[in-house]
Amino acid sequence: MDCVLWARAKRMNRLELRLAALDDALPETASPEMAQVLAYWRSLFKGDVLPDRRDLDPVQIPKLLPGIILIDIHRDPYRFRFRLIGERMVAYHGRNLAGFWMDEAFPHFNETATPGNIVDVAENHVINYRNGPPLMTYQKTFIEMERIFLPCRNGGDLVELLLTFTICR
Repeated sequence: MDCVLWARAKRMNRLELRLAALDDALPETASPEMAQVLAYWRSLFKGDVLPDRRDLDPVQIPKLLPGIILIDIHRDPYRFRFRLIGERMVAYHGRNLAGFWMDEAFPHFNETATPGNIVDVAENHVINYRNGPPLMTYQKTFIEMERIFLPCRNGGDLVELLLTFTICR
């Protein structure tokens, strides 16, 4: 299975990263739902400023909500907590992980590429897209997942929240 990771060059400044993230962010093989989530996130920009958690409005994306996950990003040291889990993702994981730290929910979490991907999104304001075998799961009824990490602020200037959308097949 193909694994594709999309991110923008780290040497670009913040404004360029934000704007670059809007161009050709997904491969042509990405699902239509991924494109819808990306278009929604794009619509939340205010100039070149990343969207804020307060800008997220579930009424605008009702059909996508089952695959949405919001992840809080804590720093110093980096640690990640599930804020909200869509019902399809609850079913895939076998329980609602809202409120759980990712490294507690998935004991092997820190051995995967996911922590590094999240830090890259947070530090460099990039999009991270992946399509391939799941790295973390409770339910083994699917063999492929497609997901996107989209950076958001949480009242400040730092990326402290990920808008995540996942499809498991």
